[in-house]
Amino acid sequence: MSSFLQLFHPFPFKVIDGHDIYLQLEDGKKYMDLFTGLGVNLLGHNHPDIIEALSHPFPMHLCALLEHSLKEEVARDLARITKFDKVFFSNSGTEAIEGALKFMWKWLEKRSSTNERVFAFRDSFHGRTLGSLSVTDLFSHQNFPRLNIDVVFLPFGDTQMLAQEVERGCGFMILEPVQGAAGVKCAPDDFYRTLTRLQKEFGFGLIVDEIQSGLGRTGEFLASTLFGLEPDIVTLAKGLGGGIPLGAILIKERIANAIKPGDHGTTMGGNYLALRLAKVVIKQVQNLLDHVRNLDMLMKDILAPQLLNNEKIRTVRHKGLFIAIELKVEKADEVKEILFEKGYLVNSIRRKIIRLLPPLIITIDELREAVQQINEVIEEF
Repeated sequence: MSSFLQLFHPFPFKVIDGHDIYLQLEDGKKYMDLFTGLGVNLLGHNHPDIIEALSHPFPMHLCALLEHSLKEEVARDLARITKFDKVFFSNSGTEAIEGALKFMWKWLEKRSSTNERVFAFRDSFHGRTLGSLSVTDLFSHQNFPRLNIDVVFLPFGDTQMLAQEVERGCGFMILEPVQGAAGVKCAPDDFYRTLTRLQKEFGFGLIVDEIQSGLGRTGEFLASTLFGLEPDIVTLAKGLGGGIPLGAILIKERIANAIKPGDHGTTMGGNYLALRLAKVVIKQVQNLLDHVRNLDMLMKDILAPQLLNNEKIRTVRHKGLFIAIELKVEKADEVKEILFEKGYLVNSIRRKIIRLLPPLIITIDELREAVQQINEVIEEF
């Protein structure tokens, strides 16, 4: 009997090595990794610059209380690229959300706001800790207690209801620009435009969760840019640490001014090892943005239409290398298993959706091959 408490459904194999977009298993077979550990391995496996960064000695202390130069360097890089004012580092995405919620609450407190309603959205996912679950709709059936805050869950993309509820009062709002766990769902363009207009008119705070959509996944460093959003706080994680746990909270000055030392903290967030790899990731992601945009056009013009010719496929949604293929029948798990047997690792969610989060370094030919294989397997059902 295993001593490990298994709370996930892991792939039925053990990895012994990986290079570029491929993993090698114990049996010696190579698999194309189109899942990247829920988007963690943005640069694929054993990227030479990551290996180079790991090859040099680094301070063994990892406590955030011990200062080092990389903390300011990486914060400055992120602030410059994203045009935010301050950066705070955490260990993970859900911790970044927790910090973002606390920071926004402090801002409301400083404003002496009488309106403390928080808006979140249906089908949202922001993490698994109690604070993040309080603004998450997707796992509401698990019946964990929510924090004692007034959260209003709105339909994602319903512009009319958004406007009506904001007029009744909103302290702050949290959303994913692209809903990842819901199946790579975007709202209509008018929804984002209306949200930005209402934000300027009513002055509510805005947290944008870019833990999955950020860092080049959509072809922009931040997906917020694609939709014209103007967040006060953005959360990042997943691939930021190059495989080492790391999250970040990007903060505009009006929010940062409401936060004082002691309001939040971390033991390991922003440690030297994680930030050394983050410097590599940030640089490489900037170099890959045009490549991801080109692959997005390939999906739009050629690969998505090919998939939609398959009568078993209901729709294809994609932004950059954030891709979902929705089936007409609940066979996504079976499709995933057959693809695994053929040497391709994908993610299946909600019984009908095949989700792809390939490394940003995937080539045109590799993406073509992957889509062709997926299409052929789906046709078999």
